Amino acid sequence: MLRTGVRWFGRGVVALAAGVALFMLAAVAGGFVGNGAPAPADTNDLYRVGLAIGPIHTDFLLPLDPALRRRFAFVVAAGVPVDDPAAEWLVVGWGARGFYTTVGEYTDVTIGAVARGIVGDTSVMRIDVVGRIGDFGGIDLLALTPGQFDRLTGAILADLARGADGVPVALRDEPGFTFTDSFFEGADRFHLFRTCNVWVSDVLATAGVPFGVWTPTPYAMRLAVWRFVPM
Repeated sequence: MLRTGVRWFGRGVVALAAGVALFMLAAVAGGFVGNGAPAPADTNDLYRVGLAIGPIHTDFLLPLDPALRRRFAFVVAAGVPVDDPAAEWLVVGWGARGFYTTVGEYTDVTIGAVARGIVGDTSVMRIDVVGRIGDFGGIDLLALTPGQFDRLTGAILADLARGADGVPVALRDEPGFTFTDSFFEGADRFHLFRTCNVWVSDVLATAGVPFGVWTPTPYAMRLAVWRFVPM
């Protein structure tokens, strides 16, 4: 009986390792293979959109022009000063509620939150603003046409759950990370195969921006940037 148990345990470990390796290889392929979007024609009216790729998470940085301030005016009621003239960039991120809303270091995240993120959790969107960015070190900049930028912001707004009044639902019980950010209820679910980084590539695909077709990990994101973002 003991030998049988050890044998099955060994098989389980091998199967788990094989699954992890397959996932990582698929992430490499997903970052390298394009989503089929054509490269935009040359134009002098491009929008610069930032990708802030961190150790596990990626945020969008969207330039705050008057039209974008109007489209995201609803965040002001939740304490995000998108109408402040000093705010120049809108920061948008998406993730699992149990994991993403944890305040503090990654070590503060519970095992339960990680498990929910793997098998499936409700999603949230974090929205914040920042002022002038003098040094874009660590931030990759994508060049989008006006049409692509409009579709990108539309795809982001479409991933917000809305209340009976049609307004995105702010999660006032979640404190956020800064004095100017707020979490909002997401429309989709987060799981192992649709991580925060996959959400970014999905939004870019919807906008018609050439990028990796499936980017579940930060290294898949960086591979896609290397592959599809002109330097």
